[in-house]
Parts: sequence; C-alpha cells; structure tokens
Amino acid sequence: MSKDRSDFAVMNRMIDHIRLLIAVDDEQITVKKKLDVQAALKEFQVLLSVPEEQQERARIKGYYQLLCRELGEHGDVDALLKSLKNYITYL
Repeated sequence: MSKDRSDFAVMNRMIDHIRLLIAVDDEQITVKKKLDVQAALKEFQVLLSVPEEQQERARIKGYYQLLCRELGEHGDVDALLKSLKNYITYL
C-alpha cells in the first residue's frame, strides 16, 4: 500500500514528528513546556485541517509563531517547523 503523498498528508506527518520529538526530549524540554506546546500543536493541526480557503490564517500564523518562539532552540523541531512553510504558503 502506498503512502498518501498529498501536501496535507505530508504536513500532518511532519506535525506528528514534531509532537514525537517533543515527547521524547526529556533533557531540554520541561514537562510544562511539553504540555503547553503539545496543546498548541494540536490546535494548529486542527486549524489546518479545514479547506485552505476557510482557514483562519491569523490564528494559524499566531500558533506558528508561538511554536517557533517556544521550540526554535531545538534543532530538529525547528527544522521541521521551518519546513512547514513549504506547505503553508501564507506563513
């Protein structure tokens, strides 16, 4: 069975990878930060799940900026966040 390679599917897999990287990082990311950013990631993903013409762009940008600010110092997570710009054109 082949993997769904649509932009939406790839973007969701990237967000899932970010979530996993946050969950397994016990050395640099505090539990409080993990809980905060995991909740923000979930809401970010929900907002992106609606058709692009119906997306709340200002809220999505706000969540993206929050995630970048909170997680920018973590290399792998930062790289995945920056890669999302390839799939969310208005970021």
